[in-house]
Amino acid sequence: MRADWDVIVIGAGLAGLAAGATAARAGSATLVLEAHLPGGRARVTEKDGFVFNRGIHALYQGGAGWEVLRSLGIEPQGSPPPLARYQALADGELHLLPTSPDSLRRTTLLGQKDKEALAALLARLSRLHPQRHAGASVSQWIAGAGLGPAAVAAVDALVRLTTYVSDMNTFAADAAVAQLQRAAGGVLYLHGGWAQLITRLAALCQVRTGIKVIGVASAAGRVEVATSNGPLVAQSVIIAAGRPAAALRLLPADPGWGDLGPEVTAACLDAGVRRVPDPGYIVGLDAPVYATVQSPPARQAPAGQAVVAAVRYGATEATADRAVLRAHMARAGVREEDVTTSRFLARMVVAGAAPTAARGGLGGRPAVDATGLPGVYLAGDWVGPTGLIADAALASGQAAALRAVQAFPIPATSAT
Repeated sequence: MRADWDVIVIGAGLAGLAAGATAARAGSATLVLEAHLPGGRARVTEKDGFVFNRGIHALYQGGAGWEVLRSLGIEPQGSPPPLARYQALADGELHLLPTSPDSLRRTTLLGQKDKEALAALLARLSRLHPQRHAGASVSQWIAGAGLGPAAVAAVDALVRLTTYVSDMNTFAADAAVAQLQRAAGGVLYLHGGWAQLITRLAALCQVRTGIKVIGVASAAGRVEVATSNGPLVAQSVIIAAGRPAAALRLLPADPGWGDLGPEVTAACLDAGVRRVPDPGYIVGLDAPVYATVQSPPARQAPAGQAVVAAVRYGATEATADRAVLRAHMARAGVREEDVTTSRFLARMVVAGAAPTAARGGLGGRPAVDATGLPGVYLAGDWVGPTGLIADAALASGQAAALRAVQAFPIPATSAT
């Protein structure tokens, strides 16, 4: 069976494009197949001059995804949000959100005892080894920190803010600790939204759109990919099809992953507004909600105007979630008469699965080679032991590509 390609990647989201770009950079004849448009959950929507991200809103500087992008020659362009201005909403009152020693000292959210306990936790956060907390939930980890209810609510809110996860009783503490550590290195809102990364990654590999993949099978040291346009053969294949269920449908047999944890979801209301709202940045402590002004600082809106996003972590019912988000956006300073255009996503899937304490945290996620098929690898935001959301997608994409390339040290006869 002749190999048409060295590597075929199924799916052109962040994970698939990172895999395709990494394999191509290594000199492999690489093809990325996508049934729709490149980008997956990193696509953007443009309305009346405003750019709305479809999924994740911030890129962590210095995280695993950042390093993957830079290894491919991509330097993300954007601006950081003003964390010093973030407000916490508790019992209908706004307080400075304690994100730093200075804001912790000045906030009216906590009493002195809670300030001291939270300061101690934040001071030792950078020295923690996340993997030591893999078998505990976030709630269990926080319970051992000696915090009062208000401080616990503040930490829960910080975890939601950095992970999009709303259920602290099952979410693995190692993933939360690692993400809080990563957040300390800073985040960027990207100019033009996440489209800038999709465009750059897609330019580094060959992408064919409008091709639906039906399944994969290994035989005679090669992998056959059945598609809507006929079969293709590769030496290695990387499945980066999005959610775990989508990857499972492409495999001939269940590889035995079991329950990977719940999808991470959110309801999201984006608005293009005529003026920059104030206070703009409000994190809910009584409810899992958040409002942020993405542009400015990022360039996603016409001059003098703004893009504002309100998020409810853990989507519930569309009508109720939309009402909650409109009210929260109003608290952030958005007036109805200033809204030029808007978009509501009732159930935005942020990640395919949240690492749970029951599975051993990040280390319990499927490895890139956990397909049960030789020459077939996985990539996605639910794959591998590294990071969450975009970091996990980009890191697993790179790791899968390196494994795929190493699988055939002798160059194949390939079509380009």
